[in-house]
Amino acid sequence: MQPADDGAAARADRSRQIRRYGPLAAIVVLLVVVAAVVAIGGGDDGGDGDGDGGSSESAGATGDLDWSEIGDAEPGAPEPVGDMPVTYAEADEAGDVDDLEWPDTCDTDRGTVKLPSVYAPPCVPTFDGDNGGATATGVTGDTIKVVYYVPQPGADLDALLVSMGVNDTPDERVETFEQYIEIYSAVAQTYGRQVEVVKFEASGTDVTASRADAIDVIAMDPFAVINGPGLDRGTFAQELADAGVLCFGCGGVLPDSMVLDMAPYSWASLPTPDQFLGMLDAWVRAGQEASPDALNTANYAGGDLEGAPRKVGVIHFEQDPPIFADTGQAQEERFEQVEIIETYLFDLATLPTKANELMAEFKSEGITSIVFLGDPIMPGYLTEAATELDYFPEWIFTGTALTDTNVMGRQWDPAQMEHAYGMSQLAAPAEQDLQGPITLYRWYFGGDDDSLPPARNQYALQAAPAGWLVAGIHMAGPELTAETFARGLFRIPPAGGGPANPQVSYGNWGVFPAMDYQGVDDAVEIWWDPTVEAEDERGEVGPGVWRRSNGAERFTIEEAPPPKPFTDEEHTVTVLEELSEEDTPPDYPPPAGSPAAG
Repeated sequence: MQPADDGAAARADRSRQIRRYGPLAAIVVLLVVVAAVVAIGGGDDGGDGDGDGGSSESAGATGDLDWSEIGDAEPGAPEPVGDMPVTYAEADEAGDVDDLEWPDTCDTDRGTVKLPSVYAPPCVPTFDGDNGGATATGVTGDTIKVVYYVPQPGADLDALLVSMGVNDTPDERVETFEQYIEIYSAVAQTYGRQVEVVKFEASGTDVTASRADAIDVIAMDPFAVINGPGLDRGTFAQELADAGVLCFGCGGVLPDSMVLDMAPYSWASLPTPDQFLGMLDAWVRAGQEASPDALNTANYAGGDLEGAPRKVGVIHFEQDPPIFADTGQAQEERFEQVEIIETYLFDLATLPTKANELMAEFKSEGITSIVFLGDPIMPGYLTEAATELDYFPEWIFTGTALTDTNVMGRQWDPAQMEHAYGMSQLAAPAEQDLQGPITLYRWYFGGDDDSLPPARNQYALQAAPAGWLVAGIHMAGPELTAETFARGLFRIPPAGGGPANPQVSYGNWGVFPAMDYQGVDDAVEIWWDPTVEAEDERGEVGPGVWRRSNGAERFTIEEAPPPKPFTDEEHTVTVLEELSEEDTPPDYPPPAGSPAAG
């Protein structure tokens, strides 16, 4: 496969400016999700999530590993079982390195494959033998079938994306996903099999359509599925899990309880709401330990709330029927200062009224600090309503649904944003030439410095699941099943953690208290600075950016620093101009047989 041609000049010129910073790709997906929610409206009352999630028979399967509970297990990599391979580091520790044959794609100094990425998976021995043929549904001796789900956006969304210059077609996204599969497979062990990608176009977005689509996808006999409906209350993901089909990004935003019920089949990139709250709790408690008086005072509020005793209110998105009941209870248990917890449904017709009601309630109750977990549209209505009431609380954003992007922050009331801070799970914005997916693409396919994947705007969203898929295959060994795939991913140590590359791991590495099926483990403190003129994720110059505190240093639950927003500007980051040492990957020549190698 060769890099796509530049295409129409007008589209390229507009798109080049828009693509400059990484989070835009996620914004595009968010727009697709929003369109799905609007189409759902109230939806039917299906999707009760009562299925067994495919976990009742497999819990505790594959040796001593329980897919949904950590229990007393020590953090770390579970032992390989059956025909699963050992890693170079394990062989080195056991003194068996010289007894095994290692491929030319193994960097024996680092113990990882020769991929110029901080996320390069561990080396495993060269494979030469019988791979077992059809070891699972969707797997033969030669192929691994993967279904790529294409959502059905509304016509209004299409028009919006066209106007923004970011409307990658489904075929462009599928081709880009296939190209990243090719890149990762060039240095990984796939045990004589190739990934076969089949596109599936969704029939609709509501719960009924999602269930029907899941049944149709299952009938295609895939090993795994990439993507799914944005907000269908987990219906699509649940059906796949019940059928024993792996899926990446199929469930939208789901609580831990649902993800673990579906284990080990439902996977994603960003943390669950429960994990968001865990990091928020650790960050708040770090502040309490450093300065108890500061934590109890609303120092960053405005008007008559500034310096008042802190009273916290929480606003979070919910679905109908509710799926975040356990998450809400966890908020009450974690945060002693929480006075009010309110929810809302994403219905564009009712958001303004709901926002007015919430702000009136919060002001009357003397809430000084609002913790928000939801979509990026609602804050626009909330902040506007607050200003109309002459009410200026602290706004604590948790990074959910791209509320931590500059393009969205600029849409909200600027008088309220002067009091906004919180956390972000996103990598720090960086020039495109520094972004991992782009450097990988050019390393393998060659071309000039302007060459881009076919999905010129959403490439990062194709690279992530491709890396997940190939890493799982690589670590599973020849006997590829959902269980060996999951166990294989659990065996990869955490990687990343620099300003440009979030830490990523799966399983039990001591990061979260429950088994982890989401990729990103860490966050960074952010605070809004309305005085900075800079480009946002679309390339538009304007006032207001999120500053990243502590030099954009990221933290996990165990390493959270005390909050210190609105201070020490010299040690904050808005846009990365160069990579730190921990973000800089090793340099390798392109692999033999790649277009760049000739």
